[in-house]
Parts: sequence; C-alpha cells; structure tokens
Amino acid sequence: MKPYQDFILITDLDGTLANSEHKVSLKNMEAIAHFVAQGGYFAVATGRTQKNVVPYITGLEINAPCILYNGGALFSWQEQCFLQTKHIESIDLADYLRQLMVLFPQMCIEVFTEEQLYVITDPNNIDEHMEREKQEFVYAKISDILEKTWIKVILCDSHENLLASRNLLAVFHLENKTNNFFSAVTYLEIVGKHVSKGNMLGELLNMEEFRLKKVIAAGDFQNDIEMLRLAHCGVAPANAQEDVKRVADVIAVSNDDDLMHDIIYRIVPTLL
Repeated sequence: MKPYQDFILITDLDGTLANSEHKVSLKNMEAIAHFVAQGGYFAVATGRTQKNVVPYITGLEINAPCILYNGGALFSWQEQCFLQTKHIESIDLADYLRQLMVLFPQMCIEVFTEEQLYVITDPNNIDEHMEREKQEFVYAKISDILEKTWIKVILCDSHENLLASRNLLAVFHLENKTNNFFSAVTYLEIVGKHVSKGNMLGELLNMEEFRLKKVIAAGDFQNDIEMLRLAHCGVAPANAQEDVKRVADVIAVSNDDDLMHDIIYRIVPTLL
C-alpha cells in the first residue's frame, strides 16, 4: 500500500498553484511528483480552458480528471477529451449581453464554447490578461454564435460596473437560470444555474475510481468556496480572500511560498 492512495489533491490555478509571476515553482512540481508517486491523485480546478491551461500544467503529474471553465467541464488529460460539460442557454443571455454593451461601452465580454473563445465587444476593449497570455480568440457578433454551445461568459470591467451588471441579471429574469461569481476583482463569470467547481467536484467523486477518495482542495477566491466546503480538507493560501479563509479548514502559506509543497509535506501527513 502507498500512503497517499486514498487521497485526491485538487487545486485552483491562478493565485493558488501558480505564484504571482504566473508560474508553478519547481518545489511545487517536485512535491506533486512525490505525492503521485506515493499513490495520490492530483488535478487542477480552474476557470481556464483546456487550451490556455496547458502552459501551467506542462510537466505536472496530473493523474485525475481536471475541472475547467469554473465547473463547466470535466476534462481527462490522459484521454484528451471532455468527460462532461455543463452548458448555458445562449438565447437566455443574448438580450442581457446586448444591454451591457450599451450601458458599459468599455466592457470586454468573452463567450466560451468547447471549441473556441469568442469576444463579442469592441476590439478596443480587449482584456489585458488575454493579450498578456496570447490567448487564441475570435471576434464575433452575438447573432453569429447563438447556435454555438456556450459553457460560460466572462464580463471584464471595473468592479463597480460588474456589480451593476450582476444586479441587472434579475431585471432579465436570469437569477433562476444562471449562476455567477467573481473569479477576480475585474471578472464576473456567468455559467449555468448549477455550475460551480464544487458541483463538478461532486461529479468527479461519483466516478467509480474516485468515489471513496478523501479530497484535499485548495483555492483562494470566491469561485473556490463551494469546492473547499465539499472537500474533506479545504485549504486556503495566506493570500486568499477573507471569505475563503473563513470556510477553509486550514490556512497554509501563500501561493508565493510553494503552497503545494506545504500542503503535501505538512498538511497531508496529518490526515493519514
């Protein structure tokens, strides 16, 4: 028997696994390799797509399905395929998004499908994060992509404008059709009603291979809260939001201080 064979460690990426320089440290990579070699299962849970997560996970020992699109998809790296996706009805959001473009002309609106990322707002409003990471995307009109299968929508703007956008969901009767959360101060994400990292973690744990595993989950932002609550041990890094720390079972070192190493070598042994 290997000591960690009953455990799955699943971690958020930005602000948790990756440091402030948007890199995964060698110390973290070596700790993860040790965890997997000793029988553990490792996966990431991120808002990123299967394409733009690749630079961060190259070289990592990932041996369990990963949660992508903030719970909109479960993806197998071994099989290179989606095991499950959760969609949002494009027709429900169309008029709402059109109104946002009128009210907030500086907003960047991103629509994610399984195959492609679309930007439906003015090219002058491009998200700096997308530019920095050289993410692939296509400009489109809402009407051009209504027949596509949407997984999530990201609104990128000032926090004040995003709070107003969130309030506007009720005006368009979307509060019972969608779920929404901040994944950063300047990102409001809109997904299907029951979509979250926590709910998709539940789907993962329904798989035969993982049904009896003990979950250690790590995350730093609002979109990680449900996942931490569901885990046997929810870990918040020192840099996490205060509301995340309140639901966590353990507060660990920051994402700049080799968080995975701290979890694997300090916290996991206490759970054996």
